[in-house]
Amino acid sequence: MNKQILVAIVMVLFGAVLFVIQDSGIKWLTVELAVLQIIFIRSLFGIVFLYSGTKLFRARMDLKIHEPKLLFFRTFVNVVSWCLFFTGLKYLELATATALFFSFPLFLTALSVPVLREQVGLKRWSAVVVGFLGVVLMTKPGGGFQWPMLYMLAAAFGWALVALATRRLGEKQSAQSILFYTLLGFASTMWIPQLWIWEPVSTESLALVAFVALFGVSAQFLITKAYTLANPAITSPFEYTGLVWAALFGFMIWGDIPDLASIAGGLLIVGSGIFILYREYKLSRQD
Repeated sequence: MNKQILVAIVMVLFGAVLFVIQDSGIKWLTVELAVLQIIFIRSLFGIVFLYSGTKLFRARMDLKIHEPKLLFFRTFVNVVSWCLFFTGLKYLELATATALFFSFPLFLTALSVPVLREQVGLKRWSAVVVGFLGVVLMTKPGGGFQWPMLYMLAAAFGWALVALATRRLGEKQSAQSILFYTLLGFASTMWIPQLWIWEPVSTESLALVAFVALFGVSAQFLITKAYTLANPAITSPFEYTGLVWAALFGFMIWGDIPDLASIAGGLLIVGSGIFILYREYKLSRQD
């Protein structure tokens, strides 16, 4: 394994834990603040941190928009997906929410057929079926079903669309500019509902939102940068370490203990996702 791939893997490992810290902070904040208010404030802090980080590391941010329709589509779907994700996160255990969201490679594989015109073989379709069985186990249709689980699955579907759009945009648009317009899209749409839902924010909560934004933007940058250093098919499976951190943080903060069905379902989702990414890596090596 060369040094560049190793650096990319380390970035993804750090990004995964930073994302879980962000999600834990937002779940904590939903007790006091509305989800849309948290997202709005987080976006404003995110823009500040992204700009400051770009200046600090003397990176170049090209703000020219090369494909406006695709960028608008990606931003819109991203906003909807994050709203669904954080709403579901408010009501679900952290580990359960994270595992359900990690079903996005299943949707990504299914969407790659009509969108990218890719040929998906029997092995990858089998992995999708196994992952779907994991989703069924986690949602417990026999009695333990919770509506917020559907929010997580919808967010995962949206994230798969975002990934497809990012793959196309990344050919012309820098990672920093894509992230900037994403945050700008959040801020410009989330201010409207603030006219009705805004509540006074305590100093402690404002500091926590800033903390969440810093970790969230850092995680996005680390993982996006890792994808530029090494094939995403190699680095993506390491994002699943976030499930371990989510279970740990959920237990430490809220005392969450996943049941056997949730553990089994999560393992099926993670296993199928890793297999899909491995197959994509092997196919890319054959091209």
